[in-house]
Amino acid sequence: MSPKEFLSQLTVMTIAVIDEEGKPWAVPVKIQTYQNGEITWVSKTTTVHSRAIERSPEIMINAFDEAGMRAIYARAMAEKTLPTPGVGTYRARIFEAWYTDATHKKSPVDMEDL
Repeated sequence: MSPKEFLSQLTVMTIAVIDEEGKPWAVPVKIQTYQNGEITWVSKTTTVHSRAIERSPEIMINAFDEAGMRAIYARAMAEKTLPTPGVGTYRARIFEAWYTDATHKKSPVDMEDL
C-alpha cells in the first residue's frame, strides 16, 4: 500500500503542537478530507491545539492503522480555513513525511507521492 493510499483510508490522526507554556501537546482529530498532501479537520477554536496553531502553524502528524502495521509521520503547516463562531475548519499541508510499511521499515516519502 502506498503512503497516498494509506492516508486516503485514515479517519483519525494525532497532531502535536507546542502549547502556551512551550510544552508538547498531542491530540487526536477526526480527518474530514485528504487530498494531494493536504488534510482537513474541524476543531473548536478554543482548544489547546487550535490556539497553538494560531501562534505557530508548524505541526507534527502521526497516524497508524488499527493493527499498528503501517504508520505515517509528517511535518505540516496548518491554518484555519473556514472559521465559524467557535469552530474552525483546519488544513494541514504536509511538507515532509515518513511512512512505515507492514515490514516496519520507516522510509522518507517523496512529496509527489502524496
